[in-house]
This record gives sequence, C-alpha cells and structure tokens, in this order.
Amino acid sequence: MPANPTTIRMDDYTKAVLDMAAKYTNQTRSTFVLSVARERAEAIIQERYATMREVAPMILSPRDSKIFLEALERDYEPSPALLDLKKRYDSLDIVDET
Repeated sequence: MPANPTTIRMDDYTKAVLDMAAKYTNQTRSTFVLSVARERAEAIIQERYATMREVAPMILSPRDSKIFLEALERDYEPSPALLDLKKRYDSLDIVDET
C-alpha cells in the first residue's frame, strides 16, 4: 500500500521523547508514532463500542417513547413536595440562566 505523507510539527522535547521511545522499541520515529496512534485509536473505538453496547438496551422502544412523550405533553399539578422544593430553591438566591 503506498504511503500517504503526513507532516506533524512538534517541539524539541516531544521529538526527543518520541525518539527515545522509538529507540527503546527498535522502531523508527514514524513507525513508533503510527503504532502508538493506531493502538490508541483502536482503544477509543473499542471503548465507544462497549459504551454503545451498554447504552443501547436503555434506549426506549417505540411504544415506550410514545408513552414518555405523551406524559410530557399532559398538564399536571405540582405535588406539595415539588412546591416545597421550589420554595427552598428560591430561597437560595440561585440565578437560573438556562
């Protein structure tokens, strides 16, 4: 596969650290940077897939989605506990800028 040239600018310290790590692993700087970048990229992708596998079951079904949205659209009377919470919130002098 032909190489696609990429230029990476780095400070002297970073270059020295990469050169030392490449030397310790018997690689060129380019090979070392590519291998570490690929390794990190693969780890990020695996983390993302793992997160999606955990979150996906929590996504609402079409039926549950409809029920949830209908509940949001219904009028309601706040409970005494909610009114009490609002009184305590208002007394804290918190400015809500949302």
